[in-house]
Amino acid sequence: MTGLFCYSGVTDDDTDIMPTGSIMAEKTITPLSHTMNYFFEVLEYEFRRAVRYRNEMTLIFIKLCRLDEIVKICGQLTADRILSEIESIIRTNIRFTDRGFIYGKDEYMIILPQTSRNNAGIMISKLQRLIENYHFPSEKGLSYNLSPKFGIASFPFRKDSTEGPQKNRGKTNKNTIVS
Repeated sequence: MTGLFCYSGVTDDDTDIMPTGSIMAEKTITPLSHTMNYFFEVLEYEFRRAVRYRNEMTLIFIKLCRLDEIVKICGQLTADRILSEIESIIRTNIRFTDRGFIYGKDEYMIILPQTSRNNAGIMISKLQRLIENYHFPSEKGLSYNLSPKFGIASFPFRKDSTEGPQKNRGKTNKNTIVS
């Protein structure tokens, strides 16, 4: 099951996402507004699996820039359509085992189990290209492009050998943090 789940969602009715033996099952009326939050539960579950089985895990954060500007010019309806199209782009470009979440009004999180930081970087490049090259038409005949910003966190955390305390290997002082 791939799909995006809403971080902030409190449902208007009893339609929600219910946990099952395989993490969760999805019951959704609309893609954005009628889903429950399972981001932290899934993140914790995947993190514990990564620790236990000594696997890699990566988390991608996506922030859509210029969405507020689009809302001011074209209205919330156009912004909602853009968010639905972004959701579709993400959903169709992640694996079945990956989990995507709407984290805020213009933010997304993607949990990538058993994925290295480098492989997640490949996915980021692909998603960035797809989102930046997609033209979102508005009712006023205008076409908008979004410029997403990406963040990444991975487990196990490996410091780049060119930064921080790794430069001073063997030397420590009271300001150096050695992990």
